[in-house]
Amino acid sequence: MLFLSFAYLQLTRGQVIDHIVLPNPKLLRCVSSDCYQLWSETPESKAVFPKQVIVDTDQGCIYGMTALYDKSLPSDLIKSAIEERYKQWSLEEIKSPALHLWRVEPQKFSIQLSVADKADEKRSLAEAGTKLVIYIAFGGKSACSAH
Repeated sequence: MLFLSFAYLQLTRGQVIDHIVLPNPKLLRCVSSDCYQLWSETPESKAVFPKQVIVDTDQGCIYGMTALYDKSLPSDLIKSAIEERYKQWSLEEIKSPALHLWRVEPQKFSIQLSVADKADEKRSLAEAGTKLVIYIAFGGKSACSAH
């Protein structure tokens, strides 16, 4: 497991945000030296980055990523950023305001957006209120064995 921490922007009331920067899903199942583009696009000014990214690997193959966004960032902004790219793969049958799922069949990965709670905080995953965006290749760790 690899932890990447970044200088991040804590939002202030009334702050203008151009967009939310998401991790690059092309990193999933990647095992070559071409696996270097961490972000899905070139960041603009006033872009909000995750404060930390946790990368799950197996023998150099990335099969999962968890991006942690500051608790001051509204979940709806992150959801909108994900929906810009993956709306058609949203799993609408999940009826929870605190959990959103996308199953991106063509690229063989899923995305989960949730909010860390007190149990997550006790496990030292993230402070309660932190927004978690999890990308995982279909098959998880076993997705890497196909390479």
